[in-house]
Amino acid sequence: MAPSYQMTRMGIMEWAKSELEHIGRIASVKNPDLQYSYAQHTVSGMLHLRDALKQLIRKEKSAGVRHDLQKLYGQVHRAIQHLVTEYHINSKPIKKFNTRKVLGSINNIKWGRRNTKRNKK
Repeated sequence: MAPSYQMTRMGIMEWAKSELEHIGRIASVKNPDLQYSYAQHTVSGMLHLRDALKQLIRKEKSAGVRHDLQKLYGQVHRAIQHLVTEYHINSKPIKKFNTRKVLGSINNIKWGRRNTKRNKK
C-alpha cells in the first residue's frame, strides 16, 4: 500500500526542484563509483517524488494546476529514465530496500543498459 504523502503544491514543487538539481551534481563528480551511488540514491528519491506527484494530480481539482503537475511528473519520469540509462542503475537494490512496499510500481522504468554503440564496445 502506497503511503499518503499529504504534500502541498509548493512543497512538492520545492522537492522536485531539489531532486532535479541533483542531476547536475552527479554529472560533476568524476569518480564513476560515486556517480553510481549518488544516482541510485537520487533515483530512489525521485521514485517517491513521482508517487507523491501522482497522488497530488489525482486530488487536484483545478485543470490548470493538474496540467502543470502532469508536466512536472513527465520531467521527473524522464529524469529517472535518464539516470537509469546513463549510470546503469539496477532495480534490484531499490526493490530490495523497498521492504515496506512504499514505492508504487517501478515496472514502467527501463532498467539496465541501453543498446548504444558505446555499450557494444
